Amino acid sequence: MAYNNILVAIDGSEVSNTLIKKVVDFAPEAHIDILTVVDTTGGGYFGSIAMNEDVVYQMEQTAEKGLIKAFEYAKDLGHSDVDIHVRFGSPKSVIAREFPKDHKNDLIVIGETGLSRLQRAMAGTVPSFVTQVSKVDVLILRTFE
Repeated sequence: MAYNNILVAIDGSEVSNTLIKKVVDFAPEAHIDILTVVDTTGGGYFGSIAMNEDVVYQMEQTAEKGLIKAFEYAKDLGHSDVDIHVRFGSPKSVIAREFPKDHKNDLIVIGETGLSRLQRAMAGTVPSFVTQVSKVDVLILRTFE
């Protein structure tokens, strides 16, 4: 099956480039939407943080810097059909449901989690949630050795 409109969910870490490279190699003709979700739910893994305007603004600025790097990396790989996006809210919900519905993505690509076993038990993982509830295909890529 050929995928034409791929969502690549990134978190701004170095792993992001690994995902982008694998997607460009896997589907060189596809449109790629690179997405970062700024988690404004305040959850974190072990409690909540105060979400004032300054905190959200700083998180958005960090997300945008990561997206620009990812966009430039995709372009450097020779992939010209790329858009970047920042969304706010729950990463699980935005990646699994909202964004693919709005952008008609036919594949979601996400990296496996780097969380510890305890953190996964406490918070669940975004890849696990996306796999369970998404209405489109999901590809979870191994991102570490």
